[in-house]
Amino acid sequence: MEIGEYKGHNTYEDWMSGLTLYLDGYEKGLKKQANAYISKFVTGFEHSVSKEDLQSVLEQFCREICDEGKHSRLLNRGNGSLPYDIGRVVWNYLKSQCESESMPHMRWAFQLFGKNYNPFNPQLELDMFQILKKAYEHKECDQKTVDLYFSEILEQLYWGSHHFPEGCIITRDTYEKTIKTAESVLAEKPVPKKLQKIYIYYCKLYKCFYEYKESGGEKNFFELCEKAGITYKSIPTYYYQ
Repeated sequence: MEIGEYKGHNTYEDWMSGLTLYLDGYEKGLKKQANAYISKFVTGFEHSVSKEDLQSVLEQFCREICDEGKHSRLLNRGNGSLPYDIGRVVWNYLKSQCESESMPHMRWAFQLFGKNYNPFNPQLELDMFQILKKAYEHKECDQKTVDLYFSEILEQLYWGSHHFPEGCIITRDTYEKTIKTAESVLAEKPVPKKLQKIYIYYCKLYKCFYEYKESGGEKNFFELCEKAGITYKSIPTYYYQ
């Protein structure tokens, strides 16, 4: 089976038709042909339309993915990221929008490229967490941005607690700054109760850890957690010589 040839598409409907042809081939096991097709399709598309029209297509595409929950079929293939050539044009578009600090594009950029390896940002020209921070501080900050920003704060606390009670991956200073940031968000914006509960859990957990450390290990960390009304399952640590 041959995947259809690119024929000079130039509308959003044509953009989606091209992606559908790619997915049809990919899902039938024709991955090599599908990848060759989408590369040719995207290159032809971006050279056959004006910059304004291309931006309009990518704007709608990003909005549908990030704000409307569409295109799960595309994101669920492979490793969950956009196909390389689609990712390339989307990244170039969002990068330019980030440089002008446009919203919700800064949030979109983090959603699509802030968590996974980004081959188009190899020297980390853009610090994606800082982009998200700018999105949060933007006058057009929306609830999705607040939720995402606070979730990343929680992710920092989660990461730091990986090897409790043996040690903390983040420094005390980083922890205190993270807590200060979280408290600032809670004072400024509405944060979902679910995220607030997770935050309270980490506040209690770190309090137990630092009490344990300050006791020189005399106090039992897990007993401190129990008294605080929380549970903690440690992650095994392996040492190699």
